[in-house]
Amino acid sequence: MKISGQPVARLSREIEGRDDILATRTFRRTKTFISNRIWPVLDPVVKRHKELVQKGEILSVLEQQLLKTIDGEGSIRTDRLRKKLKLEAKENNSKFHRALTSLESYALIIGVEDPHPEKHLHANIWQTWETRTRGGIDRAGLSYEKALAKLLEKTIDACVLAREDQIRKWFHWSADMKEVAKELLLNEAILKAGPYLVSSRVRDVNN
Repeated sequence: MKISGQPVARLSREIEGRDDILATRTFRRTKTFISNRIWPVLDPVVKRHKELVQKGEILSVLEQQLLKTIDGEGSIRTDRLRKKLKLEAKENNSKFHRALTSLESYALIIGVEDPHPEKHLHANIWQTWETRTRGGIDRAGLSYEKALAKLLEKTIDACVLAREDQIRKWFHWSADMKEVAKELLLNEAILKAGPYLVSSRVRDVNN
């Protein structure tokens, strides 16, 4: 049975428009919905990314310009963002959208479709992570190392079963997730079955 993409797109818009949900591309650079229960886990990771940006260790010049503009505006729609950076020409389409996707992969920016667009105009409204999550997170939370471990644990919980050799492809940043996984296995926060990492919830269910 063929399922129309329209209801899926509508559902996606409804989910990403909720106050307790964020739409990011942190997992395999694909749209990933993150509930507010995970925001405190991801926040120290985003904070580390911001530090690396300030040191000039990550992001291209265009990505830095986009992030700075979105941060300065507080909230800005895609078409206005392109206009502000003089990227309206069609030849800029690919690099513009690649840069946005990269920023989303680091969770540095969050986009939600404009609920009241002009006719025939579909565009996201962009905010930085800090602006979008303001008031929704206890900022005095986990260290970066503990946040990274908790994020991997929660991701494996969501997947239930995942090949160990694939986790290095999950996240855009270069943290050594293999070492994080080893630590989680030692603490039995996750389990292992052959080449697979398994959510500890499987053990809890069996017990």
